[in-house]
Order: sequence, then C-alpha cells, then structure tokens
Amino acid sequence: MQNHRYSDELLWRWRSMPDDTDVVRAFFSEDRSRRILVYRRKDGTYSFADQTLEFDEYEQEYWWRGTDNELSFYDSEESVLADIALLLGNMTEIAQTK
Repeated sequence: MQNHRYSDELLWRWRSMPDDTDVVRAFFSEDRSRRILVYRRKDGTYSFADQTLEFDEYEQEYWWRGTDNELSFYDSEESVLADIALLLGNMTEIAQTK
C-alpha cells in the first residue's frame, strides 16, 4: 500500500463544483497533485475539470485550482474522454468511494 502525501478526502473535495453535477470519472497524477474530473450535469450533458492542488498561505489549507470548463458541453462521457485523451497521459483513474 502506498503512503500518499494527500489524503483520499482531499482528493474528492470540490467546493466550487458546478450546480447539479455528478463526477463520473476521476483521474489523478501519480503524486495526486493534479486531477481531471469528468462530470455529468443534470441535463445529461458532460464536461470536465482540470485542476492542480495548491496550498493557500492565507487560508492555511489546500485548494483545487484550475478550470471547470462550465461552458463546454459534450453529449457523452466517451466524447469527453476522446477529446481530453492527451491530457490523461500519466494519469491513473481512481474510483470514488462513498
């Protein structure tokens, strides 16, 4: 079992998640400092977030920063994955546990 620097709870924190969305796929860098989340909106369209973990000196905690791509709309999970295939190099998919 690997001992990761960042906790599993931190991996799934998403304070600014777009309304009415569900994460359907999650990919992380080996050191868990970058993630790409594929999400589905309530209307059935899909998009993705590409984020990097950064420490906020003022708040004294970690935050995910990056793009949520709220204005990108895909008709399927497969079309998102095909479009972002190059971004997923060296990333590992991790299933969310609840």
